[in-house]
Parts: sequence; structure tokens; C-alpha cells
Amino acid sequence: MRRLAALRHGLANWRTVSLCLLIVLLIYQVIIPFLMITWASLKTARPGDAAFMEWGFTLANYVRAWADAAFIEATINTLWFSLTSTVMAFAGGLFLSWVVDRTNTPFARFIGMMTLARIIIPGVLITVSWILLISPNIGMINAVLEWLTGIKAVFNVYTFWGMVWVHGIEMIPLAYLLISSAFQAMDPRLEEASTMTGAGTFRTLRRISLPLIAPAIGAALLLLFISTVETFEVPLLIGGRADVRVYTTEVFFNTARVPTDWGLASTYSMALLLISVVLLYFYFRLLRHGERYQTVTGKDYKPRRIDLGPWKYVTCVASLLLVFMITGLPFLIMLYASLLPEDSVSMIEPLEMLTLENFQALFNEQDAFDPLWNSTLLGLGSATAVMLVVSAIAYYVHKTRIPGRKILDFLAFASIALPSVVLGTAFLWFYLLVPLPVLGTLWIIGLAYLTKFMPFALRFVSSSMQQIHVELEEAAQVAGVPWWKNFFRIFLPLLKPGLLAGWFWVMVHAFRELTIALMLSRADNKTAAVVIYDLWENGSFQALSAFGVMMFTVLIVLVTISHAISRRYGIEEQT
Repeated sequence: MRRLAALRHGLANWRTVSLCLLIVLLIYQVIIPFLMITWASLKTARPGDAAFMEWGFTLANYVRAWADAAFIEATINTLWFSLTSTVMAFAGGLFLSWVVDRTNTPFARFIGMMTLARIIIPGVLITVSWILLISPNIGMINAVLEWLTGIKAVFNVYTFWGMVWVHGIEMIPLAYLLISSAFQAMDPRLEEASTMTGAGTFRTLRRISLPLIAPAIGAALLLLFISTVETFEVPLLIGGRADVRVYTTEVFFNTARVPTDWGLASTYSMALLLISVVLLYFYFRLLRHGERYQTVTGKDYKPRRIDLGPWKYVTCVASLLLVFMITGLPFLIMLYASLLPEDSVSMIEPLEMLTLENFQALFNEQDAFDPLWNSTLLGLGSATAVMLVVSAIAYYVHKTRIPGRKILDFLAFASIALPSVVLGTAFLWFYLLVPLPVLGTLWIIGLAYLTKFMPFALRFVSSSMQQIHVELEEAAQVAGVPWWKNFFRIFLPLLKPGLLAGWFWVMVHAFRELTIALMLSRADNKTAAVVIYDLWENGSFQALSAFGVMMFTVLIVLVTISHAISRRYGIEEQT
């Protein structure tokens, strides 16, 4: 008994020390960026100046912003762009999730798989692909329509509605993912009762199905809106030329242009933070009332699909067309553009003119693969670091009774309120002040990724951690196993399915991330997404397309390897 008491006492001490270290890490990674942006918005001096760190604050930046018509315009553009893009993405995601999960539409499984496959294509490539399709100057669709009708520039992507179209299409897979699980879990007996009363399929959808998944719909709308508020690729590449400024591009332009306006950039960042925090408040409040809409119980629940009759062929064609626009068309146009001659000024060329010279030029370029290597290192390294940290957080939150453990959960999830452009700005300013040699290296991008992806990875691990019974740890304690060895040899192996799912998610998103990388990149730490942006700025759309195809190929390889590992260590263990 004395030995067991001593072991428990030592275990408690080491746990407490480790908990404190984790809290310090999260304060450093999460709270400091919040404070950095707030501090900068209340100072007129720039980061790095001695006056910047002196006490004494001012509201001059806020007064200057509100007196500027550009700030009001950016506010209206941000909210209107977010609302319209959210509605478009939600409509597409709702249709696809209903077709795939609730109807007998042919090829439903293939449609769902191809919709989710779009997630591995970087957003910057999707944006560039649509520019190559409907740009007024080089757009392939415009060129074909001009050849057929003689009318020039039928479509123009460089408009507000061009932004809405591209971003709405890009977010449909996310909307599908958010709504699909609710449709899968819904009890179909209420739909069947509605059908028996004479209500048609679409009336049943409107009067029964949609009200039953109201919390999922509300949560999806809020998350889509939040994602659009902080989106960067479409506003930068399309909105920049269309002169449609939003908060994210204003933060970037005010930190990238010369002279740099740090005060105005921090004010826009605070506005972004405020919108995100308010929306997240309503999101979590909505989730708390989700039990009111539960219909799945242990009583004879059997998921069944709706028979659409002849309409199933209509929904099949419509779904395949939508999936083609989401996934197939962007990749095909990128592949085609990569084969165009370097001196080509049009997207329409005879097949005999297609060439591999763009790929040959990339292979001959000594530094061409450095950004791909940087992105691979960041993807693998960030995913590993994030999953280790969130595993420790989930362990303390769900498997210990140490006072203060709930702080970990709050701190780890709080960073979801930091938009990527704000997070990148905060890390840039912070390391201009702190004398650590991370500026211009992959370390600063990796640290920002750790903060960015922690909230999402934590959700993967927490659900798995809660399923592990405490008696396993108690048995290890009785056997004299140290807590850290218990964590690595018992908890981590049992968490493999959740860990692998989270690791895969972080790896893909870290590889394709543009916003943070662009804010923190220098000559020696450029990532693949940043190179694509640089090539676009230089007008080299053929070289850009070739590099994009290579980037997509690397992602496919990484995803294939990750999937094989997950099948070996995750799925098989669960069966």
C-alpha cells in the first residue's frame, strides 16, 4: 500500500509539472497572438520600434479606420461576400448530401467519394483553375464561346459575383461533409410516415427532413460563414484585380505594401477577430440544444433510402455534373494548361502543340523542388507535433482530475477564433520583437500551423480518448509503470484510429495552406502554395500549372501512403 501511495504521489507531481508545461506552451502559442494583435491595434509605433513596447495606448488606429471609406467598404464586402458564398455552398452541399445519403440515386457512393476527394486539392489551385476557365482575357470557356458566337468575354471572373462563384464551388465539399453525417443518422420512419400520407418526396424533404436536421444546418451555415470570413485565396487572386477588398486582403496589403501600415492592419485584424468570436459564440450555443432534435434511439432504428423513381436519373446527372465542376474540371484545366507552350497567350491550342517543356523546365531548375520539400516537411512535421500535443491535452482533460485541466481544453480550442491572416500577422510581429532565430525559416510557419490546427485535431482525439476506460491506467499504476510510459504504450496505441484521422487531416491542410505561409515566407522558406502565388503574379500560368500538377501528385502520394497506414493500423484494429 505504501508503494502504491508513493507511486501515486510521484505520478501526481509529474502530472502537475507536465500540465503546467502544457499550459505555458498553449499560452505562448495561443494567448500571445491574441495579445499581440490587440496590443498593435492600440499603438501607433510599428513592431520593432522601442515605442511599440512602451506603456500607453491610443484608439487612433480605430478612429482612422472608421473615418476611412475603404474600411466601411471592406466591411460590407466581407459580410456580403461571406453571406452569398455561404448560401451557394450550403445549397450545393445540401443537395449532394441528400442525394448520396438519403436517396437511391445511382453511383451515390462514387459521387460522395469524389466530392470528398476535392479536399486534397489546394484552394489556390482551384482558384487559378477557374481563372483559366472564365478569365475575360485567357479563359478557355470565353475563348470557345467567342469562337462559336463571336461574342467576347461572356464571363468575367474578376467581379464580385465571380468571387462568389469560385469560392462557393470550392466550399461545397465542406458543406457536404458538415451535413452528410446528420442525414446518415436521421431516423427515416418519419419520412416514410409523411410519404404514406400522400406528401411527395420534395415536400417531405422541406417539411420533415430539413427541420429534423435543423441544428446541423445551423452549425453548417455558421461554420461556412466563418470559413468565408477568413478565406484568403479567392479575395487575393480575384478580388485584388476586381478591386473588391475584404478584411483578409486589407490585412495582407497593409503589411505587404511599402510603407507598411501596421496600425491599420491590426485594426482590420481586430475586426476579423470580433466577427469570428461572435459567430463561434452562436455556433456553440446552437450545438448545446442539439438534443432537442434527436430521432435515433435504440428502438428498431434502420436507415433506409428514399426511392426517387425515374427522378433518380435526374439527380444522378445533376450530381455528377456538380461533382465534375467541383473536382474534375479544375484538375483537367490545370493539366491541360501545364501542357501548353511557354509562349502561348491563349488557352486554345491544337493538340499537336501540346508539350512537356514546362515539366522539363521545372526538372532542370535546381531549386524547383525545394518548396515541395518544404511543404512536405511542414505537412509531416506539423501533423506529428499537433497530434502529440493534442493527445496530451485530451489525456489531461478526460483522464485526470488535476485542478486546472479544463484550462487546456479552452486554450487549445480558443485559437479557432484566429483567422489565418490574423494568425500569420501576429506571429510575424511577435518574432520581430522576440530575439529568436525563426524568421525566414520553416520553424515560424510550423509554430503557426501548430496553433492553427490544434482545435480541429483536438476534436478527433477527444472522442477517442473518452472511450478508453480508466481501469487500464489503474492497472498500469499498480504494476509500477510510470505515467509517461503508460501514455506512450497504452493510450497512444489505443488512440490510433483517431490519431491517424487527425494526422491525415492536419497533414493535408498544412501542405496546401497558403495564407499563413504567404504572411511568413521569405526566400529560404517558401512553400509550394507560395510558389504558385508567385508564379501567378509573374504571369507564368503554364509553369504555374505544371508546378500545380506536381504539387497535386505529391499530395496524392502522401494521401495514398497515409491511407495505407491508416488501413493497416486503424481500421483493422477496429474490426
